[in-house]
Amino acid sequence: MDEKLLANIGLNKYERTVYWTLLKKGELEASKLSQLSRVPIGKIYEILSDLNKYGLVDIKPSRPRKYRTVDTKIAFEVMYQIKEEEALNELKLLREAFAEIERQLSNDDSPKHVETIFWPDKFYDDELKETVNSFFEDIEHEICVVTPTKYKPGVSEQYDDSMSVFSKAYLSLAQRGIHVKIIDSYSQLLPSIKELINSIENESVKSNLQKFMEIRILETKHDFVIFDSKTLFLDIEDQINTGTSLGMTQIHDESYTKRFKAKFDDLWTKGKRFDFT
Repeated sequence: MDEKLLANIGLNKYERTVYWTLLKKGELEASKLSQLSRVPIGKIYEILSDLNKYGLVDIKPSRPRKYRTVDTKIAFEVMYQIKEEEALNELKLLREAFAEIERQLSNDDSPKHVETIFWPDKFYDDELKETVNSFFEDIEHEICVVTPTKYKPGVSEQYDDSMSVFSKAYLSLAQRGIHVKIIDSYSQLLPSIKELINSIENESVKSNLQKFMEIRILETKHDFVIFDSKTLFLDIEDQINTGTSLGMTQIHDESYTKRFKAKFDDLWTKGKRFDFT
């Protein structure tokens, strides 16, 4: 069986690795499982607890405890029922969110020209890169990005996996002469961009990039992106799997976006400049 298939049933990278190791090796103690799967011992008990909650792994009451996989026919049926219930709850929350958005939009000071965009369950091949580039191609002068603390390394696998795509896209904008201003809460974006810039051998190209790109460090819960002080993007967080994005709300309303630009400028003055060197 291809281990990648386990991603299709909703297991993250660590969960896939631990479950796959148990399938291959059979009953194991946590320490041995950590060693074989190369999952840190500090994470292994949390991962095993989650797999047990899904009904995929059984805990043998021995000393020390041992862990084994549950018969797949039984385990997958239990997991399906759990996922079905989660999906129904998620749809309920989504309907409530729609109702709240409509209620807020009925107010006179609400933004106009609002569009909601939902991400697919999984991006394949270069789909994320193409999606990001299609959004960025219409930027003419400036992009302002606020990255919240919820995207610190290890918190969101979805965000960590997308960092290479976004860091290259931001550098591409700077190469076009677009001003890229990022307020970051110590996310994976920082080392990713720094690595890309340091890999550039041409000093004039590197210097020109840094002229158009600036990052400031500030821990914040704010999470939004502004294009040319005209278009605003707000993240839609999955309330079941927090730290995962369902999509975004795109608002084309200069007067409404102006309020967020003022907030960005306020945060910008409080941030500490990030050194690329």
